[in-house]
Formats: sequence, structure tokens, C-alpha cells
Amino acid sequence: MLASTRSGIRAFTLIELLVVIAIIAILIGLLLPAVQKVREAAARMQCSNNLKQIGIAWHTYHDVQSHFPTAGDNGPDLVNYCCSAEPGYVSHLNWTYHILPYLEQEAIHRLVRPGSGSNWGHLGRQITRTYYCPTRRSVRLYKNHAKCDYAASRGTAENGVAQRNNLGRFVRIASITDGTSNTLMIGESRIHLAYIESGGCCGDNESAYNSGWADDVVRHGNVPPAPDIRDLNIPDNAPDGMFGGSHSGGFNGCMADGSVRFVRFTVSQVTFRHLNRIEDGQVLGNDF
Repeated sequence: MLASTRSGIRAFTLIELLVVIAIIAILIGLLLPAVQKVREAAARMQCSNNLKQIGIAWHTYHDVQSHFPTAGDNGPDLVNYCCSAEPGYVSHLNWTYHILPYLEQEAIHRLVRPGSGSNWGHLGRQITRTYYCPTRRSVRLYKNHAKCDYAASRGTAENGVAQRNNLGRFVRIASITDGTSNTLMIGESRIHLAYIESGGCCGDNESAYNSGWADDVVRHGNVPPAPDIRDLNIPDNAPDGMFGGSHSGGFNGCMADGSVRFVRFTVSQVTFRHLNRIEDGQVLGNDF
């Protein structure tokens, strides 16, 4: 009786098995793009939230200091420190350092103090998670440096929210005569992804904090934003100074009023130049 029951069991033929495998493969192929879209949507939302937190930190800094943080600067000994902030001159560190207390990163902020450069190099390896766009890269050191995927806008010719220390002026909310909702304050920077681990110059080669005046964390709005570069045939300095990012279709930007908007890569050059200036009298609305 048992033998008869066993002999009645029908097994899959090879063809049937192959058909099942093919169907599963098709289903996986259909599912993967949907999973990738969901994952990118989550990463883009996290990136937007990072910028929101950075924008709040800028405004909190403004409440305390009565002006926005500066874009840092080189020197002041420009002979020996032509391209970086001189150790000990904390005022010449970039905005990324000065807003740390308002991102709950007081421990990193306290590593250096005016007149002391003993922890200058150590500072550059301290990671702030809020400074990393999850679409672009994981949170860790690159080239032995902590990184920041966001840059402040210097405008088109030192007429943006981010001002150099050596210019001797500060930007206040009242200085933004175009209106804070019409002015880009912080946005995602554009980099060459082929050089993300080593080499390359110059928009992603320094620490997030002690670069002084550098386009690692300060960008201009003279040209429209564009996607990150991957092609090794394109020069390493091609994206330097530009806004952009790894998201599809555009990049996240924090306006001077603290709101975060998605700026399309198709934005016109004229509109983008207006967006980066604080005083050219252009009210943009939703034209980007």
C-alpha cells in the first residue's frame, strides 16, 4: 500500500522546473527596479532632512551671532597657508565647523579653540552623519578625511549667503533683499565619483571642516547644477565649484528661509544665477 502511494507521486519534469525558474527570474527582474526606486526615494528624503537640519543650524547660529556663519578663508598667513586655514585661527574654519554645536556635535566643535592648533588634524577625521548624502556614499572616512556632501552658496561673484572672512563683512537676514525664499543658502555639491576614494582635485579632496576657503564646502551659481561624474575620461576638476549630486533629475537645496526644495538639473542658467544671489532684485517663485 505504501509503495503504491509513493509510486503515485508525480515529480517535476526538467522543463517544468526551468519554466518555474524563468518565471521567478522575471518576477525578480520586475521587482528590483521598484525596490531601487523605493530605496532612492528614502535616500533622497534623508538627504532632504539633512539639509533641513543644516538650515535650522544656520538660523540658530544667526539667532546667537546676529549673522549667518562665514565661508571661512585661507591664512591669514597667505605665504604658508595660501590654500587652507592656518592652524589656530578658528575664525577661518568653514561654516561646517561653526554650526556643529547646533547639530548636537559640541564634542567635535570643542576639539579646537582660538590660538590652538593641536587638534587641527584630528578635527578633520571626525564624522558628522548629517553631512553625508546617503545616495552618494556611506558614512565613513574618505582619503582619511571626514566629508561633507553639501556646500554653501557664494553667489556668482561674492554676492551669496556664504562670504569669505577676508572680505570683512557678514550676511544677515536683512542683507538678503531678494527675499530668503528666493535665495539658495546650502545645496548638494557636485563631485567626480571616479575619484571618491583617492586622487582627484579639487572639490572633494579636503576635510569637511578645516579647508578654509575651498569649494569642497562652498560653491558658486554661475552654471546650472549637474549630476555627479563617473567617467574617468572626464577631467578630475570638471565638477569643481559646481552644485549637483547623485540623485536622478536634480539636487536638494536649502533656501535662506530654511525650506528645502528640489532644484532640477534642467533649471536655466539665468534662473540659477538669480537663485544664488542675495541682492539682484529677482523674485523667482516656483520657476526652478
